[in-house]
This record gives sequence, C-alpha cells and structure tokens, in this order.
Amino acid sequence: MSLPTPFVPWNDDGQYFLMSGGDFEGDLGDWTLENGASTVLGNESYQIGSPADSQSLLLPSGSSVTTPTVCVTAQSPDLRLAVLKSGAKEAKLRVYLNFTDDKGNPRTQKLKDLAGSESWTFTDPLKFLGPVNNILKRNGQTTVSFTFAVEAKKDSHAVWQIDDIYVDPYKSG
Repeated sequence: MSLPTPFVPWNDDGQYFLMSGGDFEGDLGDWTLENGASTVLGNESYQIGSPADSQSLLLPSGSSVTTPTVCVTAQSPDLRLAVLKSGAKEAKLRVYLNFTDDKGNPRTQKLKDLAGSESWTFTDPLKFLGPVNNILKRNGQTTVSFTFAVEAKKDSHAVWQIDDIYVDPYKSG
C-alpha cells in the first residue's frame, strides 16, 4: 500500500496517514472538544490534504481537543500538523501523549510546547514513542491519543487553529 508523502516540500519524504478526522472536514464524534474548541471555516494555506478542504479546528485560550486513539508501532515515530496562532505572542500550544502504561494505568505525558506563528506553518516531526517504548518492546504495538491544549493565562487572548494531523506509519530515515 502506497501512502502519501505530504511533507516533501518541507524536505520530509516520510509516508504519512491522515489521523481519523484530522482534516476537521467530517464527523468528529470520536474527538473530545473542550472549553470552546470548535470547527471553523478556514483551511491551512498549503492545502496538503485536499484543495476542497475548508475547515480547521479553533482552540481559544483554555480550550483543548483530544484525538481518537490510533494504533502505533515502533515504526510510527512521529506526527505533524498545521498550526496558526493569533493573539498573545507568549501563549503556547501544549501537545500531550495519552496512553496506558505497562501496568494498565492511564497516563498523560507532555511532548512539547509549540510556539506557532501568525501564518500557517507545519510543525517539525513530533516524536512520541519514548513514553511507550517498553509497551512496544513487549507487545509490538499500542494505542495512543493526543491532546492539544492552549495554555490559559490571565487576560491572555491567544487563539490557535490546527489542521491536517498526520502520523508517520513507517519510520523514515
């Protein structure tokens, strides 16, 4: 099966798949949107998914979104997404990995704080396998989800948009 290489213009020839609902064009029934997160008109400007795409996800200050679970292996090392920030310059978009540890306990671990910019950009590949390496060594695969949260600072009027969340299913380079 051949998968797309959407990030070739950014010198990344890895094959990626679009996370279920990751273009925010259809049903988000498996997503958890909290504290004002909502879909809005406006697609990332590079249109890597489809020129017909017209929506993204709006995340105002204090809001968050959690993706559906996705099965990963040692060969699925990272994800990338489009981000756009407006408002407070210092506001960060926090990216968390949600998983079940090898003792069966639910865990959440912060992966990165993104700084963003006032124009659509794609994140660098976000590595996420570190916290689940022991599970992968034992089981060969596991399920994870991701939470994107806009930090809420007093009087902060930061607004983020995210779009086109892709996972690299084949470890590249």
